Amino acid sequence: MSSVLKHSLRHFPVFRALPKQQVQEIMAYAFFRTYHRGQILFMEGDPRDRIYFLLKGYVRLVSTNDDGSSQLFLYLKPYSMFPYVGLFQDKQYRFSAETVTDVELIYLPMDKFERIIQDHPAALIQLIRIMGDKMHEHEIRIQKLIQVHATDRVRQLISLLIKDLGEKMGASTIRIPCPLTTTDLARMAGTSRETVSHALQEYKAAGKLEVKSRIITITDPAFFQT
Repeated sequence: MSSVLKHSLRHFPVFRALPKQQVQEIMAYAFFRTYHRGQILFMEGDPRDRIYFLLKGYVRLVSTNDDGSSQLFLYLKPYSMFPYVGLFQDKQYRFSAETVTDVELIYLPMDKFERIIQDHPAALIQLIRIMGDKMHEHEIRIQKLIQVHATDRVRQLISLLIKDLGEKMGASTIRIPCPLTTTDLARMAGTSRETVSHALQEYKAAGKLEVKSRIITITDPAFFQT
């Protein structure tokens, strides 16, 4: 199992900057786990004691509004590290994490990870770059979704999902392999389920996409380019 862990950790950019000795040290604290669909990894407000490295499957992060209602935040694909927000300072998780599919992941104690990263400038710089890129992506996402009319947000959202989660299935076909409901899409787009359903029906009728078992297949990716 140690060789599997070592190989898996090397898929994550932050570990590529670490010397082999430090990767070995991290492996001593690493835990490999599998979870079924619908399981909670942590809740908003829980002690932020673990950092996760997703190997297979999909996870969604959900934040809570002031009125106690949930707001969909982000979907994570394989080889995502989370949570990166609040590293080195937060004592609690800022959001909840739930498995969307069966998943395989590695987790490390947060204090061990932070200490090792702090002791190695190259890895710390790599982590800062990753965090900067992620924050920039979120800024672009917010700008694109709030600057358009509600009926256009679904198209913008699908464009973002293609970039975030899309897998090429052919020369002109892209699949979003993470199962998504109309409620999920509405939360992410900041619009109603009715608006999402209407937009999807239009796109299906026009031959732009297909939806089967909550899996979206984009048959005309150029239409969603923004």
